[in-house]
Amino acid sequence: MGLIRFFSFQRQLILFAVCVALTVLLWSTVGFVWAWIPLLFVIILLTKHLLIGTVNGAAMKLQEGDADGAMKLLNFTIKPSWLQFGYHGMYYFMKSTIAMQKGDIKKAEALTNRVLNMKLADDFKGMAYLQLININATYLQRDPKNQLFVNKIKELHLKAKKLNITTQQVKEQLAQVDMMLKGTHESQKNMAVPGKGGMKSMMQQGFMKRAPGKRKK
Repeated sequence: MGLIRFFSFQRQLILFAVCVALTVLLWSTVGFVWAWIPLLFVIILLTKHLLIGTVNGAAMKLQEGDADGAMKLLNFTIKPSWLQFGYHGMYYFMKSTIAMQKGDIKKAEALTNRVLNMKLADDFKGMAYLQLININATYLQRDPKNQLFVNKIKELHLKAKKLNITTQQVKEQLAQVDMMLKGTHESQKNMAVPGKGGMKSMMQQGFMKRAPGKRKK
């Protein structure tokens, strides 16, 4: 992690420019015999950028709470479809997260659905399903009586449960959603009442208040 922080996109650009200049200088003076060394770095840096892009740097920015900085870095990715090793999915997932932070839920939803259409590991797909669950919970908060969002959340949760997820954090978050759907989450047992804690949270207000089928008469 420390190496990633140190080897920032800006420093990679500087190194790339220096290596290009050295390649041209050495090739024109002493020939390929020495020019191949900086040329190798040029090739490595260019290949890395094409296959990985600026995803790592953008992820660091996002962790620091700098959504604008993360988006600026993502925009330096030449062609997202060329990204490999799951980075193409992470590229669109981060853009979805940034869109959510800026309140553009429709864009966030479209980007997350794009992630799910890619060939990615189940752990990553689980994160995408959780993102869509959160998006639909936001829709439900805005329109609490709309049963369509409740059904969509249940559908997404069911699809996520069918995945072979190994990441503990993703497992725990899906378990939290499961408890919310069943009405057994701790936060639901301590729902705010007038004069004791103020307004209910989104999770307490929406579809997660009680187990399906156990409505008050």
